[in-house]
Amino acid sequence: MCFFFLFNAAAQQTPAYTLDILNLNKLSPAFAGISDQLNVFGIYKSQWQSHVGAPKQYTVNASLPFYKLNGGLGVDIASTSQGASSQTEFNLSYSYHTNWLPDIFSIGITAGLGQVGINANQLITPEGTYSAGTNHNDPILDVNPVNRLYPTYGVSMFYGAQDFDAGLFLKNVAGQKININQNINFGISRELGGFFMYYLTLPNQWIYQPSIHFSSNFNQFQMEITNLLKYGNVFGGIGLRGYDSKSIESISLLGGIKFNEAYTISYNFDVSVNKLRKTSEGSHEIMLRYDLNREINTGRPPNTIYNPRNL
Repeated sequence: MCFFFLFNAAAQQTPAYTLDILNLNKLSPAFAGISDQLNVFGIYKSQWQSHVGAPKQYTVNASLPFYKLNGGLGVDIASTSQGASSQTEFNLSYSYHTNWLPDIFSIGITAGLGQVGINANQLITPEGTYSAGTNHNDPILDVNPVNRLYPTYGVSMFYGAQDFDAGLFLKNVAGQKININQNINFGISRELGGFFMYYLTLPNQWIYQPSIHFSSNFNQFQMEITNLLKYGNVFGGIGLRGYDSKSIESISLLGGIKFNEAYTISYNFDVSVNKLRKTSEGSHEIMLRYDLNREINTGRPPNTIYNPRNL
């Protein structure tokens, strides 16, 4: 006889994108409007190739300056699916900029709506029958998809200088527990994260950009280190996700090209170095960036900060 109890469900709640290091508005919504133009980013990631039900995720976010409010506005849509579960969020953000010339400091707030879903049709139980429809023979599992809505909120900070950028964010300040049914709860954890990147100008117009990005749900901690080299409109680099024998997950190989003043495309491939390396074919990630490259009629622009982040 087999007893099966399910009380709480949890998962990789915030999708991990290696190319976020090229999309600072995603890492810290307080960055919205800093670049003094409309920026639009789209990222798609297929994680752990060859695994059935492996995570697939995408995000589309945009930001623009809003000088009348001394800051910037941003929007972010993100969705991920893994196995029988899915999660989608829509967030709006506002950042307030304070000029400490030649540096800049901003504070951001984020609010929106999320949806978590479980499609029990994709699950199989030991006592279930599936030859003529879905019958789990389990009092906990329903055969119909279940979706629940929840509010999202967060705060963030950004500091930009001539030679470095740094940011912090805190999502779901109090945490949440979403009731899927009487027996299943989906927990939304608090998340603290941040990044630091340095811009070093080398001879012959090369730019070296090392960075570190971390996140924590106050129970687990993960870190990613990336080394990026830029020359003209071409860039490439290597990164490592993890910091010790237990947390090291993958090596990242990334690169991209800026085709013109408007479009930039980037690609990343994660090579698994943990136990998944024996069964996974790695993870693919692609990002498209669009820059409007003209002034938006939202008021008088502030003093421009010239920084390699805009190359």
